[in-house]
Amino acid sequence: MSLKKFYSGIKLEDTGCVFKISKDHLLAWVEKVNKDNIVKVSGLTRDIIKESGISFGILNPYQLSGDKLIVAKGIESEPGLDGKIEIVARSFIEKQEDGLIKDPKNLRTIHNVSKGEIIARRIPPTPGKPGKDIFGNVIEPKPGEWVPFKPGNLVEIVNGDTLVASRSGALSLEDDGTISVSTQWTIKGDVDITTGHVEFYGEKLFIKGSVHGGFTVEAMGDVIIEGNIEDEAIVLAGGNVFVNGLIRSQNTMVKTGGSLECGALEYCRIFVGEDLMVRDYALNGICQVHGSAFIRDEKGLVAGGKVMVGGSIEVKTAGTSANVPTVLSAGHDPLLLIHHESLIKEQEGLARKLAKIKEGLLKIQNIEKTEQGLDARLDTIRKNLHAAAIEIANQMDLNKEKIRKIEKDFGLMEKATVSLLDSAFPNVEIRICNASIKLKRPVGKIMFFFKKGEVGAKTIN
Repeated sequence: MSLKKFYSGIKLEDTGCVFKISKDHLLAWVEKVNKDNIVKVSGLTRDIIKESGISFGILNPYQLSGDKLIVAKGIESEPGLDGKIEIVARSFIEKQEDGLIKDPKNLRTIHNVSKGEIIARRIPPTPGKPGKDIFGNVIEPKPGEWVPFKPGNLVEIVNGDTLVASRSGALSLEDDGTISVSTQWTIKGDVDITTGHVEFYGEKLFIKGSVHGGFTVEAMGDVIIEGNIEDEAIVLAGGNVFVNGLIRSQNTMVKTGGSLECGALEYCRIFVGEDLMVRDYALNGICQVHGSAFIRDEKGLVAGGKVMVGGSIEVKTAGTSANVPTVLSAGHDPLLLIHHESLIKEQEGLARKLAKIKEGLLKIQNIEKTEQGLDARLDTIRKNLHAAAIEIANQMDLNKEKIRKIEKDFGLMEKATVSLLDSAFPNVEIRICNASIKLKRPVGKIMFFFKKGEVGAKTIN
């Protein structure tokens, strides 16, 4: 049956009303209904519903809305939701969950990710919810659309719906939806209350200003600071650190896995994994350096404090005319000595444990001979003791190798030197390996070296 006549409307006899069906088949109603004709209209409507074939959503009772009597309503389909890209990187989620920042210095301004970390997932679209028209026909919904990944640098798509970091660094989210990882990051000003503490997993962190007091910078790679490191600041780097300006104050600490180069040091604590290079001066600092130290440009002055290195030291001037106590210690790596001492103590402890285990095994062996066998309990104890003995012996072998390597490094340390390229003043102490001398008068260009348990010296041309 054609429904076109229902779209324009069918007049109901002797009522002045018109029965209509919407073209989308979601609604059927009667127009121009009032209190005088509603009863008659309701009766006529039941017949016309049968004639039209309406079978779903018939209202009981009908609903009067103004001068319209709604007789049947279909159910619209609900379109599906589009897919989306969800950022799941740990650092990103943690910042979102922080809500109100409790620590004003912990702003998490860099979203760090590790190599292999899942940083985003693609959420599929939903199919939508089907509807039904007043004739009982299913109305298929419009499904949501897939949203594509927009991968940038140093990320890769895995299994179609997962985005993974191919390098460690900072997560970068562009306005157009591009997701990248950056191995280099730049802070355009100071590290202060506007940035909070800074942590960076990438290769190079550039700081265009200074690191203010009370703030910490942690980086897995290199750190380049164009300004200063101020009082009570902490800088920790797995790689090299370059500071164009000054590192100052006794509450300031810098630790590097690589080398450190800076303009000057004042009253700070420095721990350097490789070499130390100071362009101007080191004043009353505590410097522990695994490699060598070079303080020979500009003033090239070391005055007060201690410079302790595993390699050699070159300075232009040591001490002052006021005879400030100054220590230059070469061929003496404090961290290596501590490690050596801890390994020796560990070996002694392991040897005592192994002796007790052997004593226990000997007792079980005697019991076995006397009683011509062992019960299940003693046999289990024997097996456990054997396993423990093997584990301890393996650990002791590993420690022996580590000790041999460290002692080989100690031998190399005996070749370390302390070179004064200009002058030194009284009360400067020169230490090389386990020998030392203290200067009692000013000296000129001279090199100190270790020979037969003592500190020797020769002039430098």
